[in-house]
Amino acid sequence: MKSNNPFANHGIEHLSISKINLWVNDPAKFVATYLCKVPSSVGVGAFRGTSVEFALSKYLDAVYLSDALVDEYLFSTFDKECIENNIDTNSEVALKEKKTLNNYFNQAKELYKDYYPPEFYQHKVLLNIHEDLPIPFLGYIDFVFKDDNVGIRDLKTTARMPSKISEAHSRQLALYSLAFPDKSLWCDYVTPKQTISYKLSDQDSKLKEIIKISIGLMKFLSISDDPYELASMFYPDLDSWMWNEEYKTKIKTIWSNE
Repeated sequence: MKSNNPFANHGIEHLSISKINLWVNDPAKFVATYLCKVPSSVGVGAFRGTSVEFALSKYLDAVYLSDALVDEYLFSTFDKECIENNIDTNSEVALKEKKTLNNYFNQAKELYKDYYPPEFYQHKVLLNIHEDLPIPFLGYIDFVFKDDNVGIRDLKTTARMPSKISEAHSRQLALYSLAFPDKSLWCDYVTPKQTISYKLSDQDSKLKEIIKISIGLMKFLSISDDPYELASMFYPDLDSWMWNEEYKTKIKTIWSNE
């Protein structure tokens, strides 16, 4: 039976910052992934971040953590992510990332070493952000510290150091402010050689942005319950880095010219 909830009619139970960021950046890929249900593969760069965050959480909780244990947390987590995503742990791309893990971790450790153990790590939040949106936002906060000035920390491993916090990451932190309104909001960027931290100060404007994007998405979904009809309103930019060769093959039936 058709619902008055456009999200429910397309099997979307919750929103996330990654979903609305994808909608903003590449509507065609959003439609393919979340409406036509064509799963998108995850790159090994994401596994790097997960591995460093997990090892760092263990370091912050421990009185002492040996180098051997650090390596175990880093590499076992990375390999586990590879296996779950059908990527050979000894492939060229995986081995290239694994060579950098210790450098990323050491930089993150230096940044976080004076902080008390976090109150929460990968803290799940489920937030209703506006009365017009019938589904909540789901998110996972990397680190929440008791000291409000240290506050909420979102750790991002990156090959290139950005000159400012990205729009996507600003939205992510703004959402988290609803769960912990008194805590400062920080995005910590880590490369193998350096770190930089940016504090978010315009969370209110970013929250308004999130709401506007989400309501716009809801209005789009209300046009039709047929995902392929909605897909026909876009055409993918297959030259974009967001469309790898494997995914291009998967979505051929959606935008077939036959």
